[in-house]
Amino acid sequence: MKTRPSLFVAATLITTLLVPGAILGAPSVVGASTTPDCVAAQLRLTKGQAQGAAGTTYVPLILTNTGAACAIWGVAAVQPVRGAAHVAVGPAARNLSMGQMPMRHVLAKGASVSDAFGVTDTGNYPKASCVARRASGVEVSLGSFVTKRYLALSISVCTKRASTTTRLLSAGTQG
Repeated sequence: MKTRPSLFVAATLITTLLVPGAILGAPSVVGASTTPDCVAAQLRLTKGQAQGAAGTTYVPLILTNTGAACAIWGVAAVQPVRGAAHVAVGPAARNLSMGQMPMRHVLAKGASVSDAFGVTDTGNYPKASCVARRASGVEVSLGSFVTKRYLALSISVCTKRASTTTRLLSAGTQG
């Protein structure tokens, strides 16, 4: 029967195309999904070197793993604050990654992910729609990974409109 070899060849071809590595014995990525999620106690929050571009200063907000390998993903929620009581100053940062799928980052001990926290120059907005105020820092949250961690950062923000932005985490310390 000539149909059996054709069926075998077709099945082999389909399996090879749909399941990469199934025939060649490529390593499985199943192990990556078994890495436990990062917990707040093992993540250190710091800021990177600020860089300006077109009226916005970007400050990388860096999360570094200080413990065993763990996984993290998402978009940090960032709220400018002032004073010892961390009183909110203006709206929280706008998420510029809406509609994008977050990447899962597996961090070895000492590895980092970062958020490109953007601070738009308040002079870019009409005074009446901005009302600029100084913030002494930001509170950063990231789902179950980090809850309201304070980071000193002297910035000027609008109180009537969002003048700060946040994005999906990216690998490394550059945001």
